[in-house]
Amino acid sequence: MRYIWLICLFFVAHFLKAQEELSLFFHPDVIQSGQLQPAYAPQGTFNIGFGSTYFHLDARGPRILSSSGTINYLRDLAGGITQNYLSSDASFNAIDLGFVKDGWYIRAGYQMHSNGYFNFRPDLAKLFVAGNANEIGKTIEFGPSLYFRQTSEAFIGASYLIDDYYRFGANLKFISGALDISTPETEFNLTTGDEFYEIMVENDYLINTSYNSLEFSLREALPFSNPFQDNIGVSADFGFQYIADRFDISASLLDVGLIRWRSNPTNYRSEGKYTFEGFTFDDATVDTLEVLLDTLQQVFDVGISFENYTTFTPIKIVFGGEYHLNTVHLGAVLYGEWKQNRFLPAIGLNVRKRVWNFWDVGVSYAYKNNTYSNLGLSSVMNLGPVQLYALSDNVVGIFLPWNRIKMNFRVGANINVGRAKKPKTISDTAALY
Repeated sequence: MRYIWLICLFFVAHFLKAQEELSLFFHPDVIQSGQLQPAYAPQGTFNIGFGSTYFHLDARGPRILSSSGTINYLRDLAGGITQNYLSSDASFNAIDLGFVKDGWYIRAGYQMHSNGYFNFRPDLAKLFVAGNANEIGKTIEFGPSLYFRQTSEAFIGASYLIDDYYRFGANLKFISGALDISTPETEFNLTTGDEFYEIMVENDYLINTSYNSLEFSLREALPFSNPFQDNIGVSADFGFQYIADRFDISASLLDVGLIRWRSNPTNYRSEGKYTFEGFTFDDATVDTLEVLLDTLQQVFDVGISFENYTTFTPIKIVFGGEYHLNTVHLGAVLYGEWKQNRFLPAIGLNVRKRVWNFWDVGVSYAYKNNTYSNLGLSSVMNLGPVQLYALSDNVVGIFLPWNRIKMNFRVGANINVGRAKKPKTISDTAALY
C-alpha cells in the first residue's frame, strides 16, 4: 500500500496531466481544432499535422511558494477554499491526417495522452491548526479523490457540410491504456459527538491500479501491444456547426466513452467503522490501549484483490461562436469538463485579427474554476503550405507561482496542401469556416 501512496505523491508533485483548452477553439483552420470541434474543416485539400504538443496545469489551493515551513502551509490549507485540487493534461499528437472530398472532411491520427486530477479538502488541516473545538457535532470529510491515467489513442473522424450552412462531425477513438490510478470510492469521515465528545470514524476507500509494462515499452511505436490482454477502451466526439454570412456558432460533446483495465489490475480497499467513547487515565491500562489499537487497525486495514475494472473518460462540452468583421473576429466560448464527480467550468472571450494576409494573432481572456487572471495569446502563421502555431490560455501563469499556479500552451506545425490564399472579404472568410 505504501508504494501506491508514493506513486500518488510523485504524481501530485510531477506528473499532473486535465484538458481545458480554449484558444484552439478560435482557430478552425488549425487541423488540431478538430479535437475540440469535430465539425470543423480546416483549409487545404490535404492536411498533415505532426508534433503538436499540449500541456495544461491548474493548481487551486494554498499559495504554495508563499508558505515558509510546514505550519504556515497547514494554516494556508486550513484557511483555504472548500475544494482544493490539482488538475492537468498533457498530450503529444504524433500524426494527424485529413483531406477534403465532395463536402466531406476525413481525418485520422495517433496521439499519446496523460490526464489526472487530485482533490483534497482543508478539513484535516483545520484539525491540526485549530483543534476540534469548532468541529464538535460536525462530520469532517477528508478522503482525497484522485486519478492519473496514461493512454495511447488512434482516431478516425469525419465532418460533412450540408446546404453550405450546417456542418456535422464526429470522431471515434480507440484507446490503449498504459497506466491508471483511480479512486472510485473516497469515503473517509470523522465525527465528534456534541454530548460526550466521542469520536466516530467511518472509512470506505478504494484505490484501483493497472499497469501495462509492455504498453509502456511499445506505446511510442504502436497503439496496441496485445489487443487481447491490453487495457482497451473507446470514446467518441460529436460536433455541430452553423455557418452564416457574418457569424458561426457550434456545439460539441467530447470524450464519451470508457476504458476496461485488464492488465495487472490491483484493488486496494480500506473499509470499517469505529466509535471511540473515550476513557479516563484510570481506565487507560495496557489491555485497553491494545484493544484500541487492534480496533483502529481493523478500521484502517487494507484488503487487496486483483479484479478487472472500468473507468469512464472525462466528458467535456463546448459551446461557442464567432462574429466576423472583415479581418477581425470576435468570439466567445463556454467550456465544461467532468472529472469524477466534479464539474470544472470555463468561459472565454477572444479577439483575433489577420495581419499581412498570412498571420492570425489573437488575444483572449478566460474565467476558469474561480480564477480570473487568465490572459491568453495565440499566433498562427501560414507560410505557403507550412503552418506554424503557438497558443496559450494563460501566458502569465508560469511567472506567478506565488499566486495560483495555472499554465497552458500548445505548439506545433502543420502542412496544408491546396490551401487558398487567405481572403480579405467577410463573405469569403465565412465560407472558409
